[in-house]
Amino acid sequence: MTIAGYDKQRVRDQLAVVLSAAGPISKSEKLKGRERELETIDRAIGVPGRNIFIYGDRGVGKSSLGRTVAYEYQSSDNRPIIVGGSPDETFESIIANIANEAMARSHVTNIKEQSSISLEWRGLKWQQGREISAKDVRDQLRTIGDAVGLLEEVARMHSKRPVVVVDEFDTIPDVRDRNRFAALLKALGDREVDLKFIFTGVGRSLEDLLGAHPSAYRQLATFEVSRLGWDARREIVTQAAQEFGLDVNDDVNWRIAIVSDGFPHYVHLITEHMIWQAFDDDTDCDKLEAQHYQLGLRHAIEQMDARLKGPYEKAVLHRAPEWEDLVWATADGEDLFRQSTDIQQSYKSITERRGSPVVFENSKFAESLRRLKAENYGSVLEAVPQRQGWYTYREKMLRGFVRMQAEASGIELNGEAPLQRQRMHVPANMRSGYHEARVPGNVRLRDDRKK
Repeated sequence: MTIAGYDKQRVRDQLAVVLSAAGPISKSEKLKGRERELETIDRAIGVPGRNIFIYGDRGVGKSSLGRTVAYEYQSSDNRPIIVGGSPDETFESIIANIANEAMARSHVTNIKEQSSISLEWRGLKWQQGREISAKDVRDQLRTIGDAVGLLEEVARMHSKRPVVVVDEFDTIPDVRDRNRFAALLKALGDREVDLKFIFTGVGRSLEDLLGAHPSAYRQLATFEVSRLGWDARREIVTQAAQEFGLDVNDDVNWRIAIVSDGFPHYVHLITEHMIWQAFDDDTDCDKLEAQHYQLGLRHAIEQMDARLKGPYEKAVLHRAPEWEDLVWATADGEDLFRQSTDIQQSYKSITERRGSPVVFENSKFAESLRRLKAENYGSVLEAVPQRQGWYTYREKMLRGFVRMQAEASGIELNGEAPLQRQRMHVPANMRSGYHEARVPGNVRLRDDRKK
């Protein structure tokens, strides 16, 4: 075994502690770069009648921030109530889910006492381990006042300081259902029900929530979450490596910070696979180097969410090679909103570095960018309203995935802030275009600066 003192199971156990590539974080010590947001939200949530709405682009860590706040504010006699939005949820089903989740695990540890824990409301009876169907609850929830009455009982039964997290709120399909939550918050405040709500969702859902009920602004403190800062990106990698007794090549750490595009999921995922690559080394490893990064990056790409792979595949797979050059060019540079002329300069730079012909020029280039807005090309881009010739990514997290694809093929795209350039030598046999299924065995990369 090539990480001193670690077998496979110990690596698994330690990765589960130090990284969270597969799920939200709920502990402040693991939530890097959000100290200011945590403190600000902690002060806001303590105000009587005030609830929290956390919004921003997909993948920036809204769920992790919301859950961490919930665990810090929730009294120690129980855990927060966490429910999620989805395309098949309604106002009534989420209220039912809140009640069911509240009964899922009682803070009472004595078995005899547990059996007596129950919640009764209008003929419905929740008991430990027994759920009530959303339909049964819906039959009783005829008004907002009815929902307030049930949640008042939930708050009384649950804990001294109960918190409800409604994650991915924007996925609730019916705008009328989302607007009913605004009315609910106002009614809970008017009735002085001591139950805090934390909503998370993409930015546009904020307007959907409050549009029909402007007075609900008094009940909600809103916080926009941006992409992770540079120091936090690097700190995640450094601290995770240190937990395994490993150092990190500084250039490698910068490349992860750049290629991740500020999305913490990418930082966690790449770092996780780098550590596994160190474990697989033929010789003892005490430092994460360029070869661990390149192979770890490739494995991270293979395991990426299909929602991100799909648009990229539509744009480049089974198409002429120049489409990959073009898509990579859209993810270059420091700005999320870019002029077509700037993208064209990136495209020419990429073709020069790859030794590719410049296929898209002048009007043909403009037409090709417009195609990337179409569904059959993955809907990668969208036009910026009222700014002719300007584009941005429809799904901002996809930009990071595109950057990872380029990096895995040896094309380093510029970051979103001016930084010193870190360059690593990548052998030609690793520059093989779209990466999905296989990683060549026993590939070793080297850092040119050590030559």
